[in-house]
Amino acid sequence: MTYQESAIFVLAVAGLCAVIVVTGDWVDRRKWRAGLVAYRMRLPADLSVETVTAALYLIGPLSGRWPVVVEVRGTARGITHHILIQAHLAPAMITRLTAAMPGLRLEEDPEGLEYPRFRRARELRSSRRWRTLDYGHGESAIAGVLATMYPLGSDELICVQWVVSATRRVKVARGAPDDIAKAIAEKNRFPLLDAAGRVAVRASHRSRAALLLAGVLGGLSAVSGPETRIRTRALPTRVVARRAARRAIPVTSAWWPMLLSAAEAAALLALPTQGLTVPGLSVGSARQLPPSSRMRRTGLVIADSNYPGMESRPLALTADDRLRHVMIQGPTGSGKSVLLANLILQDIDAGRGVLVIDPKADLIEDIAARIPDNRIDDVVVIDAAALNYPTGFNLLSVNTSDEHARELMVDQVVHVFASLWRDSWGPRTADVMRNCLLTLAYTRAPGGRAFTVVEIPALLTDDEFRRSILRQPIPDAVRGFWSAYDAMSEPDRAQVIGPSMNKIRAISTRTALRLMLGQSNGVDLSTLYRDNRIILVPLQKGRIGPDAAHLLGALLVSTLWQITLSRASVPADRRRATFAYLDEFQEFMHFGRADDFAEMLAQARGLGLGVNMAYQYLDQLSADVTNAVLGTVRTQVTFQVEYRDASTLAPRFAPLTRDDLGALDAFEIAMRPCIDARTASPVTGRTRPLGEPLRDGRDFIRESAQRFGTLRADVETEIAERVKPRIRVVPETRIGRSTDQKRRGS
Repeated sequence: MTYQESAIFVLAVAGLCAVIVVTGDWVDRRKWRAGLVAYRMRLPADLSVETVTAALYLIGPLSGRWPVVVEVRGTARGITHHILIQAHLAPAMITRLTAAMPGLRLEEDPEGLEYPRFRRARELRSSRRWRTLDYGHGESAIAGVLATMYPLGSDELICVQWVVSATRRVKVARGAPDDIAKAIAEKNRFPLLDAAGRVAVRASHRSRAALLLAGVLGGLSAVSGPETRIRTRALPTRVVARRAARRAIPVTSAWWPMLLSAAEAAALLALPTQGLTVPGLSVGSARQLPPSSRMRRTGLVIADSNYPGMESRPLALTADDRLRHVMIQGPTGSGKSVLLANLILQDIDAGRGVLVIDPKADLIEDIAARIPDNRIDDVVVIDAAALNYPTGFNLLSVNTSDEHARELMVDQVVHVFASLWRDSWGPRTADVMRNCLLTLAYTRAPGGRAFTVVEIPALLTDDEFRRSILRQPIPDAVRGFWSAYDAMSEPDRAQVIGPSMNKIRAISTRTALRLMLGQSNGVDLSTLYRDNRIILVPLQKGRIGPDAAHLLGALLVSTLWQITLSRASVPADRRRATFAYLDEFQEFMHFGRADDFAEMLAQARGLGLGVNMAYQYLDQLSADVTNAVLGTVRTQVTFQVEYRDASTLAPRFAPLTRDDLGALDAFEIAMRPCIDARTASPVTGRTRPLGEPLRDGRDFIRESAQRFGTLRADVETEIAERVKPRIRVVPETRIGRSTDQKRRGS
């Protein structure tokens, strides 16, 4: 082979190799671009250049083969930051970024992959590649770049784009001058990145585009120093604009225009540092926490994870863990009511018994509108404001002849009364109330109907009615009270019963309460357990008054608890899990001391009752109730809270901070879930929206009142008939001896 032929052969082989290399790089670039996923960065308020440098330390090793793109974009809507990474690297990259920058939130944003149009664009370079920029002025550069992005017109856009890829440290050649060796050593103090920086703008006029471009370049020039300066490359605008739109990377590693240390890159990325305020720039967000691997995906879904890369992962609780109770905190507008409605509808769809007490009616209307058709017949609505067809609820109705159950029911009602009127409640009032309630609980009205609390005034003031009642068997201790009462003079009686009459008239003189509590028959809360009933109670405090609403709610909860205690006689394996939802629970939780409430929650789990309590602010709860609830409830959910509550809750939700809890978005939660009977580490998520309504909720509530309620005139007639003197009484149960029997026996 001649020399000429050899040369041609060598050139051909070299050309082929070059083609192969370039083709391979081109394929890699296409593969890289196709695998990109864009995330919007919501940055913490306390970010620093040092923090960004640390983040670049961590993600650098992942960007060697697969470069990372960081962009800051300014539009008329504001300033946003995006990071574009490979989908297969996203979990690892996100973990490292959030570890280095606590409070950083990454939200997948498909719009971040769009190819925008630009009018002017420049690619950046450093005047001396091996020298170090003056990154000590990084905060000035960041402020200068971001300040240029406000204000902008409706069609204007500024994009500062950095494509970075980790590279090896620079080696100092033997015999290199001292100043070069020193400069390279300074550069090597931090991990190194190959970088391509671009500034691209869009504006309606060329002069305006040039002005915006100059403003950004001027901001970046703050890091220019005596050793090296930021310059622009001599490339046509059309070429750079295309590269910026396509996030182009150099053909080969040797063609990267800049070599940056992590510290230099941190100063150029334009991520806002603490204290920087620019119109249109929003910083400060709650950090996102991933769920534990032990957290269930099925069961009662509280929310979906909002951790990047796990957004569709459900956060669910098992029925057994829910029996250890759930507490939900969220102010108005946070999404608390939507969450409650979703949880309730899931229980309804699962066929469970559910009790819902809503201080207003909005929550009940949302639920009623979405109850599946196959459970419509299981629904009972107790609407105190439905005066034309009031639904009955008799506090003295006990479906058993067990004396303990009757006395426990009376104790619970007395507890509620004492808590409501604690400022004017004394031992004499308690004695009168207890004996009145026991008397009415052990006796029957004409026709065998049960008495109600509405008859207490007649029992105390109508001698003929009282004598007719006392002909029936009652416990001897109660009869002794009435014997002493009958022996009193009228002035003495008035003094004894005055405080009690004032309180009981709060019921008998309120139309809504009298019509509901004055019916012998009515809703039986035990059907929650026995028949998996769905009992919805809109207290309507805006219509019947807050005092009446609080009293009714407290009496319902008290009765539920009395019925729950009776389930101790049911074998444990036959106790169906039933759930109560109490919105604004502090308004009607009256169980005497907070310790009593904590004891109730502790016992409820074993009896098959899970309580879901919701409230707005910790200040609504007394200190002892707060301690009792927080010490007993195993699952705690919070929406965004104000400063003081965030300070109180932060230690429980660590590593979330006070600022995190105060920065949650609407419909976002932080949760300490109960997993396998133990409270696990916190997790964050986003609650699900309500489904479409199946019917009009208000119409459903009205129809339920007509179905389960009683015509008002009939209720008034029944109340009047129960206090008529009776001639013949057939007692249901013989507890003690009547006065006549005692005389015959003596």
